[in-house]
Amino acid sequence: MDYLSRVSRLVAEFDQLGVDGFVASRLIHCRYFTGFSGSNGAAGIGHDNIWIATDGRYDLQVRAESSHCTIVIERAVVETVLRSLIDAGSSIIAVEADWLSHSEFESLRGFAQNLGAELVATSGVVEALRLIKEPAEIDAVAQACQITADAWLGVVSRGVEGLSELAIAAAIESEFRLLGAEDRAFESIVATGPNSAIPHHHPTQRIVQRGDLLKLDIGARVDGYHADMTRTVVVGEASQWQRDLYDAVEQAQQSALAIAKEGTDSQRLADVIRDTHIANGYGDYIMHQPGHGVGLEIHEKPFLGRGDGILRPRMPITVEPGLYLPDRGGVRIEDTIEILSDGYRFLTTANRDFISV
Repeated sequence: MDYLSRVSRLVAEFDQLGVDGFVASRLIHCRYFTGFSGSNGAAGIGHDNIWIATDGRYDLQVRAESSHCTIVIERAVVETVLRSLIDAGSSIIAVEADWLSHSEFESLRGFAQNLGAELVATSGVVEALRLIKEPAEIDAVAQACQITADAWLGVVSRGVEGLSELAIAAAIESEFRLLGAEDRAFESIVATGPNSAIPHHHPTQRIVQRGDLLKLDIGARVDGYHADMTRTVVVGEASQWQRDLYDAVEQAQQSALAIAKEGTDSQRLADVIRDTHIANGYGDYIMHQPGHGVGLEIHEKPFLGRGDGILRPRMPITVEPGLYLPDRGGVRIEDTIEILSDGYRFLTTANRDFISV
């Protein structure tokens, strides 16, 4: 990962922000600039230096992960990097107001004022930098997607009838680690039969039965980067209503993918999916937005359907239409794709057909 390039792009924003220093107090953003993956840390970025503070539990880890930074071992991490910036000459310092409570901001402002500096509340600065991924970031997402697809295939090909939702979730998450993932990206959604009509169902002891739809929304995590994939299969022979529902969701996804490329407004993908569902008579069964960005977070900008702007190359996003019939079942098809100048490429590689298992 090119941490120094990320820092340079942030420093280039200083004049527009009217600051001469930046505190990345959100842990994901600390990792974005420093590579540090522990559970307590903050980064301070000045014109000529990067500080990272963490506590003694992570002394060896931070020295291995963040050798390009000046390392300070102190538990009060935000105050520590703030003081380091001020001691180095910064006098107007930006903080991530979106990730601080009012009382936390006021406390830090008083701390800075006592040291002769001013704090500036900023919003969305690092999130904007993270929208376009470096090649190494795309590679990490792609690797996580490949592990996800391989784990899915490994579990469903062995047969799932007679297993509980919880057992299937455990099997998939075990496969993730055996295939080289550091962890799951999120709690696996395993939903069978009528439970598949619940978009974010939590796995239960319900046993998979012949004739069930089985919806699996799963993802692995590699080097901090997330995969997100949903496949819906049928156990045994599909009924006509299940085929019709799957075909409608597939058509909606294909309609969105047809316009997924550089320069397309992300809102258009959501609009096309909604319009396709309505045209097919399923307008009453739309329950969620149909996609989002992925990266260091499982859900990050751009969110399809929130007016988050134009798609650009090296943006990994999901396209995930779904339809849900209460007390009967639901279908979601979700793929992670990378936006290209002339289209897109799939990062998720699992079979997209409506298969029987």
